[in-house]
Amino acid sequence: MESDLTEPSATELAEVMRAALMHARWDPGGDPAVAVDVLSALVEGVCGPVDSVAVGQTVFDSEALGTVYLFCASVNKVLDRNHPAWPPAHRGLSIAEHLAFVQPLLPGFHRRQQEVLRLLDREFPADN
Repeated sequence: MESDLTEPSATELAEVMRAALMHARWDPGGDPAVAVDVLSALVEGVCGPVDSVAVGQTVFDSEALGTVYLFCASVNKVLDRNHPAWPPAHRGLSIAEHLAFVQPLLPGFHRRQQEVLRLLDREFPADN
């Protein structure tokens, strides 16, 4: 991204999101704790740069960028045991209980991660 004084362009945001999606390698049938760690880093890599209304507008002016952002936001909602969307009883689950809840959702997250990466590649082809 350019300097701190300018907001990133859609192309720059696409590069950041693509890098985060490609770096987030995990096995949907593997250890759910590892998957949660990798997916949490993915969420931070995609959602972290969207730190202003202007950047949010850029994200949601693009179908691909908006879709990637919403995918990561929905993953965050599931992974964060203390997310306000969870009922109070769920927020009290142990880590092991929470991972048992998350584990069946991982194959769908993995498939969707690949789908949003393909959508991003169609709208913002990589410079390879």
